[in-house]
This record gives sequence, C-alpha cells and structure tokens, in this order.
Amino acid sequence: MRVSIHSIQSTLFEGEAEKVIAATPLGQMTVLDHHMPLISRLNGPVVTLAQKNGAQSDIPLAGGFLEVRPGSRVVILAEV
Repeated sequence: MRVSIHSIQSTLFEGEAEKVIAATPLGQMTVLDHHMPLISRLNGPVVTLAQKNGAQSDIPLAGGFLEVRPGSRVVILAEV
C-alpha cells in the first residue's frame, strides 16, 4: 500500500509499506492492504512501517491523524 507521512515542516515518509502499526486512543491498530476506509486520532511515540522485505521503520511523532483511503492509500498528518 502507498503510505505518506507529513508534518507541517516536511514530508517524513513517502513510499510503499506492507503494514502500518500505530497507537490510537482506543489501542494499537494495524492497517493492511485493502483496509476499510477510516480516520483516527494517533498517539505517540512512533508509527511503525513494515516493508515486504521484513525491514521496519519507526517514524517518531507526538500525535496526529491517520486516514485510510480507498485504493490502499494511507495518509498520516503528524505532530512532531
């Protein structure tokens, strides 16, 4: 799926990921390919991106919003 993470200052990540793991006020959430559309508030301290090759990236953030759009697109507006 296509993932983009933006802060007010810059784009923190833009690329492909197999899954996105994020903390929300209701608990941890994992977004996979073809996830249903949704919008959620995010808690920190990180959003984890897992690539198909097994590598993981932790993107630090203090909070923000996550939107899952149709067509396997995830957009995160991050407070850093």
